[in-house]
Amino acid sequence: MGRTVTFRVINNRMRFRCSACGFRRNTPVQANMRRKNIRCYKCGAITKCMLNRRALPRELQSGKVVMITNEGKEMDVNLYDVSMDGIGFDIPIRAARARTVTVGQEVRFRCSWNPRLLGNARFVVKNNNGQRIGAKKIV
Repeated sequence: MGRTVTFRVINNRMRFRCSACGFRRNTPVQANMRRKNIRCYKCGAITKCMLNRRALPRELQSGKVVMITNEGKEMDVNLYDVSMDGIGFDIPIRAARARTVTVGQEVRFRCSWNPRLLGNARFVVKNNNGQRIGAKKIV
């Protein structure tokens, strides 16, 4: 097995393409599944699949930014990906264990290396999976 390949999922189906031989087929996937290993029917190679169900794709965008909570607390976080509607980032393990970021909390970001990347936008935390946080932009 090689590297992980991202596939788009629409209506719980994905268009699988073997990374070894290029064979293509439509494959059903379960609704709650995020990763899946698929064996090619033609050559037998196994491909690690990351399943993307987002309507709008996110761009990988990595770097350090400062997260500011409504209470005024600042925390350095690692930016992971950005889209028109949301943002994904990692928080330090100490903050994850202390549960300092909760679902429903409003946050802002300050990006010193590209101030226009996030601007003055506000976000609400939608997903908290340990160190990995997902937030949706508030309009």
